[in-house]
Order: sequence, then structure tokens, then C-alpha cells
Amino acid sequence: MVVVTFLAIGLLLVILQTTVFMLSPVWPAAPDLYYILVAYLAYRMDLLRSLIILFPLSCVLDVLSGTVLGMYPAICFGGFFLLRFMAGRLPVRESLYQVPMIAVSFLVVSWLVYVVLFFLEPVVLIPWSWPLVLLRAALIIFFSFPLFRLFERINKRLQGGFSPLKRLRVRSGNRFR
Repeated sequence: MVVVTFLAIGLLLVILQTTVFMLSPVWPAAPDLYYILVAYLAYRMDLLRSLIILFPLSCVLDVLSGTVLGMYPAICFGGFFLLRFMAGRLPVRESLYQVPMIAVSFLVVSWLVYVVLFFLEPVVLIPWSWPLVLLRAALIIFFSFPLFRLFERINKRLQGGFSPLKRLRVRSGNRFR
């Protein structure tokens, strides 16, 4: 149920990103909402569930974006494994490094994809611009807080179950048990 729900959420984010937030493929102020879901999966879910969610999500994003095929799966999986690797190695509390690591990993993965595409497809590249990339990273930070809260709430609801009978359960008279 968790996989199906987060796959539907991911598809909704991809549709929002490619239709509402991205006026053109090169529009600089388009937030990469899918990357926040990638970060959430890297931080909170186990490997198998995350990969089951990421594979169709990245394929759909790749088809809908209309850019170089394989770019978005490389960004999704590169960011996922980079965040999992970095999160497992830092001894700091989670809340201190979570959102800044999303932005840093986005910058690193975007730069690596740009370098690879520079050698493979130099004709289709847009010139690298630090202000535009930093704007996209800032948008990711801005949208990370509300989306992480939403994802946490949905995940807790799915883990807790949907049974309203737990609330209606009659308790015994001993409140110390």
C-alpha cells in the first residue's frame, strides 16, 4: 500500500512539475518536486520499496520532460544513492542536515549530469549558469519543508493502518494497565 500511494504521489508531483510549474523545458524557476520525493525515499524508506517507486517515476518523468532520454533516471538514481550514502556516514542529528543535503546533492548530481551530457550530447546542452542552478536549489529547499511534512503524515497514516475500530475500542476500567 505504501508503494502504490507514494507512486501515485510521485506521479502527481511529476504531472504538476511538467505541466504547471514548467512553462518551458528551459524555464529557470521550475522547482524539481520529484527530487524532494527522491530525497524522502532515500531518508525514510528501505532500498527495495524506494527503487520500486523510483523506477517508474523516473521513466515517466523522462518521457514527459522531452529532453535527452535517460537524464532524469540518472538524476533520480544518482541523487538517491548519493543521499543514502551521505546520510549513512554523517554522525549529526537528522534534522540538522536533511534539507541542506538535499540541495547539495541536487547541485552535485546536476553538475555530474551536465558533465556527462557535455561529452555525449554537446549540441543539446544549455550553458551552465550558477545563479540559475542555485535558484533551483533554493526552490528545492523552499518546497522541502512542506512536502516532507506531507510525506511524513501520509507515511504515518499508512503505517498506522486505516481501521477506525482502534479509536472505538472499549478500554478496561484500569487506566494504569
